[in-house]
Amino acid sequence: MSLTDDGIEFIAAHKYKPGHYTFLDNLLNPFWTRLTEFLPMSLAPNAVTLLGALHCGLAYSILWYYSPHYDAPLPNWVVFLAGYCTIAYYTFDCMDGKQARRTGQSSPLGQLFDHGFDCICNLSHISTNSGYLMIGGTPWFIMVQGSLFFAFFMAQWEEYYTGELPHAMGNFGVTEVNYGLGLLAILNGFIDREAFWCSLMKDWIPSKLHLLVTVPEYLMNMQLRHFALSGWFFVEIILILGSLQRVFKHDRVVQHKVHLTAISKLVTPALIAIAPFWLPKNIRENETRYISICTGLLFSFLTKKMICFSMAKMTFATIQIEALPFWMIFLWIRYDSNITEEGATVLLGGLCFWYAYRLINWSRIAIGQICKRLDIHCFTIKKKDVQDKNAWKK
Repeated sequence: MSLTDDGIEFIAAHKYKPGHYTFLDNLLNPFWTRLTEFLPMSLAPNAVTLLGALHCGLAYSILWYYSPHYDAPLPNWVVFLAGYCTIAYYTFDCMDGKQARRTGQSSPLGQLFDHGFDCICNLSHISTNSGYLMIGGTPWFIMVQGSLFFAFFMAQWEEYYTGELPHAMGNFGVTEVNYGLGLLAILNGFIDREAFWCSLMKDWIPSKLHLLVTVPEYLMNMQLRHFALSGWFFVEIILILGSLQRVFKHDRVVQHKVHLTAISKLVTPALIAIAPFWLPKNIRENETRYISICTGLLFSFLTKKMICFSMAKMTFATIQIEALPFWMIFLWIRYDSNITEEGATVLLGGLCFWYAYRLINWSRIAIGQICKRLDIHCFTIKKKDVQDKNAWKK
């Protein structure tokens, strides 16, 4: 479904309202501002966003080459590079909005472009972490990917109902997460990752602790990587619950009594997140990459759609028909015993190409509609008068 004429008008009038900033955001803001001053005035803000996203693309491609299924040891330099790319990506992500204000090019298109790439770059973050932890083909991988994409979708879902996009809970937000993931990857480039992450928790828990509390046996025998991933999953659950609470308590939701309607919008992404568990174990283990790509692309498509529909004040359907091929293929592979592993590869690979096409084509049409209405270009600057040339620094 393309954007309606009324929707385009609402997008043209849309004003982005970010959530609160953390201590680290405020600390680094002068640094990001200073870096932005080095960018040429002819560089379009969306081109800055693209430069950051290309870092994620580079990391993802190299990680794929060395560990196609996230289960092979990675060279130290690959892990280090992936960490650097994460930090570079997010730094550019913090500069694109400043470049837009600096050049007088701020527009709703920037929000779609910025947050749309943020979503698809999650594939790179997942690839980095799963690569050095070597969790490909395991339920841990599905939980990490599903929870991350679902939480990201929920941030856009929250803006759909409240008009405000959350950046953080307290002093912990996207800046801390992105720089934290990047620095953690860089540190992992200097250690024996297999020895460290595959060690058992009983090797790390002080023996004197047993005298104070009873530590469950399953926790003692849990690998450090699984304990860390449990912590990551717990954080995602907290973020999801926080988003639910803010939406349910928002005046607009309470006044119009749309709590059930709001929850219904999460049905499709929730089913997408758990769908990889429907696949047979051998398929999950041998086709991790394709499962990850088609899941990530579908989530990115629906997230971009949610961003556009939020700005356009259009209704986002409970069941998104774009997810039907995804569910049908996964169920087909699960229940048809005649499908070989080679056949599953073809089906999942075809699903990846289909969602890549749908994502690119839908984005192309939406971007074209918005650019035409706002009389702007996507990757080049259309000159406008900037009344206060220093206002962007504020």
